[in-house]
Order: sequence, then C-alpha cells, then structure tokens
Amino acid sequence: MKLAIALIHFISLTSFAQTATNEINGYFKNSKKDELYSSFHFNGKGHAIINDSYPAEYFIKNNLLYIFPDKSVFIFKIEKNKIKGISNWVDKQIYKQTNPPKNTDLEIDFESYIIDPELLYQYYTLNFNEGTDEASWNVFEDSENYTTKLQDLCNKGLTTACGALFGMTFITSNGGLESIFETKEVTQNSELETIANKIIALNDNRGYLLLGTYYFSLGETEKAKQLLIEASENGNVQAALKLFEIELLETLNEQTDQEEAF
Repeated sequence: MKLAIALIHFISLTSFAQTATNEINGYFKNSKKDELYSSFHFNGKGHAIINDSYPAEYFIKNNLLYIFPDKSVFIFKIEKNKIKGISNWVDKQIYKQTNPPKNTDLEIDFESYIIDPELLYQYYTLNFNEGTDEASWNVFEDSENYTTKLQDLCNKGLTTACGALFGMTFITSNGGLESIFETKEVTQNSELETIANKIIALNDNRGYLLLGTYYFSLGETEKAKQLLIEASENGNVQAALKLFEIELLETLNEQTDQEEAF
C-alpha cells in the first residue's frame, strides 16, 4: 500500500513538472541602473510587459520562466520573490518582486487574447533547443514539416504560431527560403488574409499589423493605413512605427514629384 501511494505521489509530481503553466503574477524589477531590461510585469495569464512599455508572452515549465519579447526568448530560474536570468540577454540578472510604478503614463494595458501555456511551450520547442535560447534549425532542415506544425498550433488557437505561419506562407508564396533576400514583386495570396483574419478573430491586434503590412507590400496603401491605424490605436507599437514609415515615404515621394515638376 505504501509503495502504491508513493508511486502515485511520484507520478503526480512528474506530471506537474511536465505541465507548462503561466501562473506567475506581479511586478519584478532590476535594481541596477542602465540595464537594457529593467522590469517585467506578469498578469498570471501568459502576458507580460517589459520595461513598462513592451508586450511579451511567457510560460513556466520545470521552475523555469520563458519570456518571448519578439523573435527571441529570455529564460529565468524562479526563486522566492525573484527571478534570475540564465540565458544570454539576461544572464545573471536578478529581478525582485516589488510594487508596480504608480505613474500611469509609463504603463500600458496587458493584451487580452488567450495564451495556452502548453501550446506556447510547443511553439518554443519547435523554434529553440529546449532549455536554451539557441534557435533550432527546424525551419531550414524540413520547412514543410515545420510549417505543418505551425499550422497545427495556429488551428489550436496560438496566435503567435499563426503569426509565424503567416511569415512562412508569405515566404513560400514569394519564392521560398532560398529567395528570401531577393527583391521581388509580392504575389497576392488569399491564404495570408485568412491567417491574419484568424489572428484578429482571436482578439490579437497583431493580425491588423500583419494584414496592413501585406496590403502595403501589394501597393494598396490606403487599405494598409486603415489597418495599421486600427492596430496602433490598440497599442501596437510596431504598427505605429510602420504607419509612420509609410507616411514618411509618401511625404518624400510628394516632394520628389514636386521637384521633378519644376
């Protein structure tokens, strides 16, 4: 009987250790000055805010915290009331839990779309060597299989995977990985619109950014601007920067046209 109880206890602990979660909540700050990353704010639902400004996603597995600022990943070891960096960008940096700043001018709202930590973990293992921030070569070794796995994660509702799938589909429809650095006319692809609209339907405004960038690449500038405005009004910094870039190009083109007219 004791052996059976011990075995059940061991299995339950093992299962817990192998399950990804997003159960960390609060504001963690680095006391050192001039650090590139000064703070991380977690909402307990998979969303984080870096430096009181930039949205990120995260999951926890085996007492390690994985944060995705964009294309990279930060890895921390979780200790009582603090997190200790163990990956390249945050190596040996310690962030202690404290009260968030009261100056609301520095704060942004957490994103509201749903993040399944287990799906985000699967996305991580697809793109990185497990336990590290070293990128894997799955996309280059077998791009078809890589895309299939992205599609599966996207179908299950992981918007980050949908965004990566959008990128792979865009590359594939315009010559594949071997022509990624070539300057070519962008080909229209309704599948890209479907993926972006799926992201939007899942309440992730990054879909507006992707769709707006896609339309801009097709030369449909006004349609692109409306979508980028939608994203930027919902707090997407990249959309605001892309919109500024488009408007700057329009201004420069107008000036060039005027100069040529004279």
